[in-house]
Amino acid sequence: MRIVFLGDSVTEGCFELYDVEGGFDTVRDYENVYHNKLKKLWTHKYGDEPLEVINSGISGDSVDGAVARLSKDVLEHNPDTVVVCFGLNDVCRGRENLDNYVTKLEYIFTQIQDKGIRVIFMTPNMMNTYVHDETLDSAKEAAKTTAAMQNDGTFDLYIESAKALCQRMNVTVVDAYSKWRKMHEEGIDTTVLLSNYINHPTREMHDLFVNMLIEVL
Repeated sequence: MRIVFLGDSVTEGCFELYDVEGGFDTVRDYENVYHNKLKKLWTHKYGDEPLEVINSGISGDSVDGAVARLSKDVLEHNPDTVVVCFGLNDVCRGRENLDNYVTKLEYIFTQIQDKGIRVIFMTPNMMNTYVHDETLDSAKEAAKTTAAMQNDGTFDLYIESAKALCQRMNVTVVDAYSKWRKMHEEGIDTTVLLSNYINHPTREMHDLFVNMLIEVL
């Protein structure tokens, strides 16, 4: 089975941030990204059924970028399944971008389904709920923005809108966001579960994606 994973920095394999001239960059760890862990688990469980994983995650990407590169980065690989995960960057454009987010997701799902390919939408992790002391100084303004979108319900609205679209289009949902939400509501500090204290889950939290995905493949 061949699976393409279409997404942003989390799908690419981005973790901690570090300072560079004029801003910051991110540590990329392809060994510990969720789909590589998934491949290892799959091989352990179903060794006689090979799983080919294609990483089509790009740091900073949104549904707009995904539409532009859908043919080259997804459809040309002729996958059996595509796992789509977007929202972390889209939400930073506010509620006024919500309609665009849903419209572009619908286009992505339609293009994949029209090729007879199964599509799965995996909801992203939560973002930070406050600006952590260990957030890079160069990233603190970004952290303020993401915390605001997380705390005022904007990100919840994005996720619920995406899930409603999936229900209309018969797209399988792997709802990781709800698991993060539940942890937060139970009093767990979910911000410290983010390796950059903004929006990149720790290596350990990538296991949550793995354990949920393996159940639907």
